[in-house]
Amino acid sequence: MKSTKLVIALLLFATALTAHAAPLLNGLALEQQFNNDQYIAAVYSERLSDDANTLLDNNMPRSLQVRIVADRLSARRFRNQWMEGIAINNPSSILTGQADNMVTFANLFSGRLVAGDQLRVDFAAGSGTTTVSLNDVELGVIEDREFFNTLLRAWIGPVPPSTEFREQLLGAGRVGSGLLATYEALTPAANRVAQVARMVDQREAANEEDSSEPAAEPKPEKESVAAANQPKPDLKADIPAPSLAAIGTAGAIGTPAPSKPAPARAEPKPPAETESAVAVSKPQPLKPTTTRPNAPADRISEQAEEEDLLEEEEEAPLTADMILARQIYHSVLLRHTFKSLRYPQRAQERGQEGSIRLNVTIDPSGNVLDIATVQESRYSTLNREAAEAVRRAAPYPKKPPQLGKDEYEFTIPITFKLPD
Repeated sequence: MKSTKLVIALLLFATALTAHAAPLLNGLALEQQFNNDQYIAAVYSERLSDDANTLLDNNMPRSLQVRIVADRLSARRFRNQWMEGIAINNPSSILTGQADNMVTFANLFSGRLVAGDQLRVDFAAGSGTTTVSLNDVELGVIEDREFFNTLLRAWIGPVPPSTEFREQLLGAGRVGSGLLATYEALTPAANRVAQVARMVDQREAANEEDSSEPAAEPKPEKESVAAANQPKPDLKADIPAPSLAAIGTAGAIGTPAPSKPAPARAEPKPPAETESAVAVSKPQPLKPTTTRPNAPADRISEQAEEEDLLEEEEEAPLTADMILARQIYHSVLLRHTFKSLRYPQRAQERGQEGSIRLNVTIDPSGNVLDIATVQESRYSTLNREAAEAVRRAAPYPKKPPQLGKDEYEFTIPITFKLPD
């Protein structure tokens, strides 16, 4: 009898431990842009898995964490890139339902992130709430059980920042020791923690002051009618995921691909160019003592940061309609680009695959003003085709009126992959 009670007690204890187990590190991925390390992303889960659907289970606690490697990173740019990923990895019904929550999430980010900052997005399975914090200072809470997965799909959905990024996060606990050492060494300084705490206190005080002010006078009837008549984002159907993973199969772009041969060696390039391309395609683990680029690259980066901060100050307040319009427009731009993509025959014959990311700037009429390579593959043929596809796709659909009359920047993730 005693032995039976002991077994039951042990089972109950084990169950209690499982119920309160802290999420485990499922995978780490290094984000690189313009050949510079930006941040390390991490996915934590109660159960380790290499399957995206398992990690999207809302019945277990999970956490997304970002640790900043770059000296400085525009919070606005970081936020917008995440929201682009959300737009192309979630169905239209979720984008519509989460628009208000996305406004709340977007408004948590301002100023700049700096080296050592730790951003956490924690999901509590019991309450279904998502808590966002920076350097252990709570920024906000979103009470919607579906919101966390909306964010997570941007990283592990069908169109991630890159195939390597997704695969590393789906590592099921397999993490490179070098990258893990760097990740664990990235911690904020005490004065930075205090700075974030002051920022949150000031924002809360400003919000309390705004809520105590008398309500604004109602707008004249004509203005109210005009606002009501503003065009709303149209979500007629889900945007298909822009990927070339199915090329060579029925209904795919281009001509049927040959059976996949053994991987070919990269095309000859000057030593410096080849080394740079390989480093981007397959990020190498950093050492905790990694040094950042010095002048003039630092001055260029700092100038870009100042421009981001200036744009943030001038940016109109975000609304659900604006965010939804931006997300839908981004998906339309990607779909428009992928109609012009071709998988180079030479690359197919050599078994060449790779991921490329381009940052494209267009004017309000859809004309391409600039194409910048954020991340390139090992193969120059694929890199050239990605840029040429953008040029062939121009002019792009005109910018929706909700997004203003200025130039528009968007990122295009392109994956060339032969069928298995």
